[in-house]
Formats: sequence, structure tokens, C-alpha cells
Amino acid sequence: MTERPSPTGATADPSPPWRRGVGRRAGAFIAPALAIYLLIIVAPTVATVWISLTEWKGIGDDPQYVGLGNYRHLWGDDTFRGSFMRTLGILLAGGAIVFFCSFVFTTFLREMRAKKFIRAVVFFPNVVPPVAIAIAWAVMLAPRSGLLNGFLETIGLDLLTRTWLGPDIIFRSIIAGLVWIYTGFFITILMAGVDRIPHYYYEAAELEGASPRQKFSKVTIPLTWDVLSVSAVLWVIVAIKTFEFIYAFGGSGTDPTSTSWTLPVHVYVVALGNRTPILALGQGSAIAVVMVALVGVLIILLRRIMRRAVVEF
Repeated sequence: MTERPSPTGATADPSPPWRRGVGRRAGAFIAPALAIYLLIIVAPTVATVWISLTEWKGIGDDPQYVGLGNYRHLWGDDTFRGSFMRTLGILLAGGAIVFFCSFVFTTFLREMRAKKFIRAVVFFPNVVPPVAIAIAWAVMLAPRSGLLNGFLETIGLDLLTRTWLGPDIIFRSIIAGLVWIYTGFFITILMAGVDRIPHYYYEAAELEGASPRQKFSKVTIPLTWDVLSVSAVLWVIVAIKTFEFIYAFGGSGTDPTSTSWTLPVHVYVVALGNRTPILALGQGSAIAVVMVALVGVLIILLRRIMRRAVVEF
């Protein structure tokens, strides 16, 4: 079927009038958001990559191009390697504890009448400023006047008292604090996935003689796999970017001790903190680029590892 030519000899547009110019109108609506995204996200990212290739304080002298010199410096820096390993420690050890506790609480809360109240209580640390939590946590773990050591002494367990803020233990104390904060957050997410599972799935599993462990592995996990996938990605982001709690917990008005540094804290201290050389923006930007690359690689790996068909029900 051929189109009827227009009186001028051009082919008539077969699309209805209301669809003509849709692309232009859509572009007009998208342009402001795209401009903001380019200004706030893309431009600073490009600038950070460029600064990471220079030696610059951010003020005074012009940046001096050093190529990959900052990255080679990081490769041989023991402090950076320590920060990197502590970040991975929070990611792996902290993540394992957070998800274990979240699953345990979720399993028990599913059958409890007061689950909404309990869920609100465990979520409470997420609505309190991280700096306030860090200060309270540091007061509780203070070696002499801390509540934890005082409680252990009161009940006769003096052997368990420790210098919880000492350089050899402080990182484990940080992981404990982060677990306490974020367990409630992931309980809320997992409960949202578990609550949508129909009860008759569990009733059918009981009729088949399934144990609680089998119901968890054969019913709960498959039917909440999409929620687990999103939660894993969120934890990667949270574990690598957490700054306020660690910085406030590890320091007393100054830069925290290097034994508590993670990558975000290392970025701040190197680029803007009270250390020598001060305002090493080139090195700080290089650490930031490594941190963003780490997040991207881990998320891609997680998405590939956890890729599977979503069970519809």
C-alpha cells in the first residue's frame, strides 16, 4: 500500500498530529534534569579524575601534572593499604554479621504480633545523626569511665574489660557500631520482602514435612531473591562510603587515629585534614577515584553473581 503524495510532492506524515513533536517536547522536559546531572555528577567526577593526575593544593600554585604518580604513591603507601583492607573488612565481615542478624530477626519477627513496634525500635539508630551515635558509642566504650567496662566489673567479669578504643581493638569496635546501626535498616528491607510471601507457601512446606531450615532455604530465600540482590548492592555502597561515624568515633576533635581509617576517612584526611602535607588534593582525588572504581567493580560482580530469574507469585 503506497502513501498518497501531498500536493507539494512530499510524502505525507502518517503519524497522528498529537504524536508529532513528541521527541522535542520530551527533550525539553529532560533537559533541565540532564543539565543538573551533568553539573552535579559528571562535571565533578571528570574534575576529580583530572586532579588525581596532578599535584595540587587547591589554592595558590597551579596544578602540576604528574600522570599516574599519585596512584604509584598509593600502591607503595602502607597507610593506604591499611585503609583499603579495613574497608574490605567492613564490607565482608560487617556484611556477614549484618545479614546474619537481619535474617535471624526477620525470621522471629515474622510470627510476632509486635513486629511493627520492634522493627521501629531496631530501625531507630538510622534516624539519629551518625556523629551523635559515634559520640555515644565512644562514651560507652571509654576504657576507664565507659559503661561497658563498668558493667563487666560490676558483674565480676573484670577479665573481659578491654581498652576498646585502643589501636588494636578500635576497628572491631567500629564494625560493632556499624552492625548495630545498619542491622535495623536491612531488617526493614528484608521484612518488606518476607511480608509479601503468602502464608500458604509455608503451610504447604509444613505439610510436606519441611524443617525450619528447609523452609528458610527453599521458600524464604528464593521468594526474596530480588530483595536480597538490592540489599547486597546497598550494603556495598554503605560499607564503602561510611564516613561520619568512623571519623567521629576514631578522633577527639582532630583527625582520627590511622588505625581506624577507611577509604572515605583517608580521602578527607589526606585532602583536607590536619596532616603533612596539608591539602594534598591530588592524592586525595586518587583515593576517591580508587574508591569509586571499587564500588563499580563490586556492584557489577554482585549483579552477575546474583543474577537469576525472579520467582513470580
